[in-house]
Amino acid sequence: MLTGCLYVISRPGSRNHDPGSWVNMGSRPCGSPGCSNGAEATFDGHSLCPIHFYTVASQRFEVYRARLAEGDPVGADRTKILYFVSELISATTILVASVKSLVPEQRDQFMQLSLSAAELYKRVQRDPRIARNMPILISPSTGSAGKQELTNTVDVSKRGACIATYGLWKADEKIWLQRPQSSLRVLARVAWVRKSSLTQSLIGLEILDCEDFWKS
Repeated sequence: MLTGCLYVISRPGSRNHDPGSWVNMGSRPCGSPGCSNGAEATFDGHSLCPIHFYTVASQRFEVYRARLAEGDPVGADRTKILYFVSELISATTILVASVKSLVPEQRDQFMQLSLSAAELYKRVQRDPRIARNMPILISPSTGSAGKQELTNTVDVSKRGACIATYGLWKADEKIWLQRPQSSLRVLARVAWVRKSSLTQSLIGLEILDCEDFWKS
């Protein structure tokens, strides 16, 4: 999870010991109230210094990531998220390339934010999910066959699915998927987990090694 806090690290002979060290770096003042730093990025219609850009962008990113955990966006909601991540990727790329005074830790944070935004973009752009209730066998990628669970899909897409489960799964965990009466087994990543009742959860899956598991 992104922290929303940009490193400000002191280097010998530099003035990077506080946020004021960004003053006059940009040709415009930062638009954040009370900040006298120079603006180096334009984001969401505001000119911001790197520190306030990171704070605003990372906080907004977490809002949209939480929104996607509730389900796939559609219509204006989908367009809004796509516009946000496109702007975020562009702005972070420009900052990393043009702001010479960033220390390595700061560049790493901007790059991580950009990579996370790219993943979010792919999540929104993916093929639409179709409501489909069908039996499916799931099991841990590192576990034994005895831990296999027979459950049902809630919806499916070309490279993913939402599945109801009584198992305890964690985000980024790898699991096996297999349809009953089929010998084909594919590896999937748990993208998100959401509790649906006291005993059952819904998990969103990204299929990793099959182009279209549901048609094969």
